[in-house]
Amino acid sequence: MQFEVPDTILAIDPTSRGFAFAVLEAPAFLVDWGERIIPAKTGGLLRKVDDLLTHHQPAVLVVEDVAAKGCRRRKRAREEINRMEQLALARGVRVERASRLAVVDIFAPGKSKYEAALRLAVTFPVLGEHLPRKRKAWMTEDARMNIFDALGFAAALMKRGGEQSPTSPRLRNEIYPRLMVEGDGDTVI
Repeated sequence: MQFEVPDTILAIDPTSRGFAFAVLEAPAFLVDWGERIIPAKTGGLLRKVDDLLTHHQPAVLVVEDVAAKGCRRRKRAREEINRMEQLALARGVRVERASRLAVVDIFAPGKSKYEAALRLAVTFPVLGEHLPRKRKAWMTEDARMNIFDALGFAAALMKRGGEQSPTSPRLRNEIYPRLMVEGDGDTVI
């Protein structure tokens, strides 16, 4: 029996301290996640991204869509995302974009970014212990939320399906629905 080699998705979310990442294999297997801390303007960011591209050999790199309505990225982050896209394309890796608002709309329609992260933690239980507490309005965002942002980009691409998704129709129609989790009357992934 011949098995399909799962496609790998690498999602990266740049931060002020470096970047957070998540690696998914189709249909929805979380392979790796984490945060890389790189001092700003040292040039180390692209080296670390290149290391991830070499190690995981993804079929797709997913980054935030900085052209989307509601994107609040500053100039430096936009430039970093552009350089990551150029690096991936030079290595023959397809690049996809996902807006932060689209991720929230997919996983927690009409709710908050924290609710979307909570749904992702239910879908990927290994990350449940890494989910930070819900923040108050006066608190800064916990750095661990960036991992959930990156995971949301990758999972949104998987859920989106169609021509933009690297998953095969067999995986999307037969295996992926088995991973659905019910919660609060809404379907998660």
